[in-house]
Amino acid sequence: MDDLRSAPATAETLHTRHETNIQSAAQAAEALKPLAGHFASVIFALGFIGSGLLAIPVLAGSGPVGMAGLVGKKWGFSRSVRKAPVFYGLVAFGTAGGTALSLLHVNPIKLLVFVAVINGVIAAPFLVMVMWISSSTTIMGGYVNGRAAKSRMDTAVLMAVAAVLLFATGSVTV
Repeated sequence: MDDLRSAPATAETLHTRHETNIQSAAQAAEALKPLAGHFASVIFALGFIGSGLLAIPVLAGSGPVGMAGLVGKKWGFSRSVRKAPVFYGLVAFGTAGGTALSLLHVNPIKLLVFVAVINGVIAAPFLVMVMWISSSTTIMGGYVNGRAAKSRMDTAVLMAVAAVLLFATGSVTV
């Protein structure tokens, strides 16, 4: 029930000054002022730093893990650079790319929305691919999905419908 109550509270907080186009972290912190008062910046900063500490290793490693695995190379932060050079090269490339975007003054909020849209659009095909692989006895041997799991394509269908509706309604404003 709390989730249902928090949505209107969030909307009210973000729309207090009729500012619906958040362009920076400072603006997002400012939006918390009606709720948190003069502690808004501190609360936002602590949340931002905390989520960053949790997310940065995952985000920095997830793409390179997938790419290195796709080309059959060793991967993982538990391996040395000498044992997983492709993985670490991809991590370095991603880090350099992020740094370059920052130095080029690319709006980070718009970039986050853009990446979220891309992830949402590619989620359905990836789910279908995972379901196909996990149901293949040629690939998985005796560890294939059971009958119930094989019939559960509703998540992929829902993601595909959501992606189509995102574009059909004109909601993509990146």
